[in-house]
Amino acid sequence: MTVAVIATAILIPLLFMAGGRSSDSAAEPIKAVTTTYDLGLTADGIADAPANLDGPISQDPNGSGEIAYPADNDGQMARVTASYKRFPNSAKTGCSTTAAPLGATVTVLNLNNGHKTQCLNINIGPTSGTFGIILNTLVFEAIAELVDAPLPVELTW
Repeated sequence: MTVAVIATAILIPLLFMAGGRSSDSAAEPIKAVTTTYDLGLTADGIADAPANLDGPISQDPNGSGEIAYPADNDGQMARVTASYKRFPNSAKTGCSTTAAPLGATVTVLNLNNGHKTQCLNINIGPTSGTFGIILNTLVFEAIAELVDAPLPVELTW
């Protein structure tokens, strides 16, 4: 048994080496497949001309820019938080704030989305101390969804 194992261990590698290719057999060349992609270049290799869109022509920067200054509103502006409350039917366009004088028409700008509405500042009773303005529900819905309350707003009158 030992002799058979040794003979097999020697003969298998020898047969494996002897079974290789002979030097006179020529290997066939491998054929490569090429693919060309259209990159938007013309046949002569020059890129297409850039597309010009309509609009104003930009000016060369000259190092000086416009400085934006806030408008002079003589103290007729306030940034507060807004909430809503259902007012009586006689006050459909009403709001209640201590920031603006009573009877003033107040423009309310939602700072989250830029929507505006107007309301009449009326004395509708005590308002919560946490909100700068309380809008009638219908007025509030003109600038935001009810679930968005409280809102950061800018008041002008």
